[in-house]
Amino acid sequence: MQPLQFHNGNFKIMQIADIQEIADFSPDTESLLRCALIREKPDLAILTGDQIKGYGVTMHTGDARARAEAVIGKIRAIFDDYQVPFAVLFGNHDVFREVSKEEQLAMYQKSPYCVGESVTGLTGYGIYHFPIIGSDGKVVFSIYGFDSMGYAKGTGGYHSLPADQIDWFRKNRDALAEQEGHLVPAIVFQHIPVPEVYELMDEVPKGTKGALRGACAYADRYYVLGSKVFPGGFMKENAAIPSDNSGEFDALCEKGDVMALFFGHDHINSFSGLLRGVEVGYTQGCGFNVYGPGIERGVRVFDIPEENPRAYTHHTLTYRQLIGNTPQRAAKNLLYTYAPSSVSVALDWAKKAGAVAAVAGVGMGTLAVLAKKMKK
Repeated sequence: MQPLQFHNGNFKIMQIADIQEIADFSPDTESLLRCALIREKPDLAILTGDQIKGYGVTMHTGDARARAEAVIGKIRAIFDDYQVPFAVLFGNHDVFREVSKEEQLAMYQKSPYCVGESVTGLTGYGIYHFPIIGSDGKVVFSIYGFDSMGYAKGTGGYHSLPADQIDWFRKNRDALAEQEGHLVPAIVFQHIPVPEVYELMDEVPKGTKGALRGACAYADRYYVLGSKVFPGGFMKENAAIPSDNSGEFDALCEKGDVMALFFGHDHINSFSGLLRGVEVGYTQGCGFNVYGPGIERGVRVFDIPEENPRAYTHHTLTYRQLIGNTPQRAAKNLLYTYAPSSVSVALDWAKKAGAVAAVAGVGMGTLAVLAKKMKK
């Protein structure tokens, strides 16, 4: 692999979250990704998990391996056509019983533009450190990619980052600091958010407009975005966090080298804010074959200046901005725009619908009794 380098004093990263495609690859997903790559020409694209809709019914009919290869082949082709280097992290829905993450990565690596070898000997797969080289040949900036794993059975939540990945990060960070003579600024990407994301929210009474019920340790409480969140973002589903806290965020904060931590996972969230000196945030999903924020599906682009990486900026690019208001598969987009984000949300909706129906039934019964009395 050729070293990743700054070009003309800048390094551009594109985060692509939750493609979550099937063999019948959506032309709207493809158009979004192609238009974003053409406009931005990133130096590196980071795919932050759930590239495959591993639970999709069509992915398990017929030759499942061939279907996985078909999805991955279409993803590869998009980057190959524009000669954009890309790295692959994994999410909970990339867990596909017929094709392991190791086998999936080998499929991605058929592209000459798939970069990075996953660190071996750790829990998880798709774990990386990318040192970004400046014009003087020194490491100016680092990118870390973690495998935030998947479901923690019996907990109603997800695994927290394994301890050995946290230890690996610390050792890698410290060794690089010794090599360069100073801590190197870094950004971290992964699929599942850290529990501390709830520190960006304000707890509010149930029934508050726009409030969402929390998850795991924050369940049965309700939240809206708080004052720490930067303007322009949105939160349309609760933060689906790990069931416990392994201390990942504490490790990222402890020496001040990590500037930002970004994830995907919750497709209809796109916001960020500052926690303990680290910008923590979501990038919304981009895939049209799964629930998402309509034509606000998009990607996030980070511009890192070589002279001062801490002065980085970022912005999202959406389908609406790049292409317009009418997806090619408009009916499917409408369906997935209003689909529940999870089984628990669907059950909540069903309960509410049942309550409304019950109230309506009582109301109709009362009216019928009154009508009878009036007739008498």
